[in-house]
Order: sequence, then structure tokens, then C-alpha cells
Amino acid sequence: MKYYKLKYRLSITHSADNNEEHKHNHVLEGEIFAEPSAGNFVEFSDMEDMVNETLKIYQNQYLNSLEEFAGDANIENVGEVFWRKLVKVFDKNGWKLIRLEIGENPLRVYAVSVKEIRL
Repeated sequence: MKYYKLKYRLSITHSADNNEEHKHNHVLEGEIFAEPSAGNFVEFSDMEDMVNETLKIYQNQYLNSLEEFAGDANIENVGEVFWRKLVKVFDKNGWKLIRLEIGENPLRVYAVSVKEIRL
């Protein structure tokens, strides 16, 4: 299998218990694995543009206050919300999103995948 892999960072604020007094910051680190339709060559900048355009609304935001998280901004829920949004954007642009990894640090990573990828 051939695919593209893009790493990204996103600064967010959240609280584990939905209490704004307990909010704290993270720089989420993520990796996105995707393949363009029909195996066509594409520029990495196209993939970066899709990711940046989709996720920029979350940059420096208190995620618990946003409707799509319904007060639950744990790493798993954030990963699921980002996955659903990115799948739509990638599909619309002729790409297939294969895997999303997102972590608050290198030891705590949540992944969503449609295929097994040998890393």
C-alpha cells in the first residue's frame, strides 16, 4: 500500500471534568495517513491545506465550550470529531483518509483507522 503521511500540531485548551476552572493547555500532535484517488501524484501542500482549513477553527480554543464536543473534550472524543470532519473533507477532494493519530504527548496517542498500516 502507498499512502501519504502528514504530521501536524494544534494548540488547544480543555478540561477533563468540563469545569472551566480546571482548564489547561495542550499542543496536540497528530499524524494523518491518506491516499489520493486512483493513486495519482499530489502535492503535500494539498493535503496540508485540507487539514489546516478543517482544524484551524480549533486552534487556541477551549474545546469543552464547542458544540461538537458537548463538554467532553477528552483525547478520544477530540479524535473522533476530527476524524469525522477530515473524512468528509478528504472524500470531497478525492482522497481517502486511512488513519488519524492524535496525542497530547508521545506516550498517549489515540488512533482511528479504516485499514491496518504497517509502520
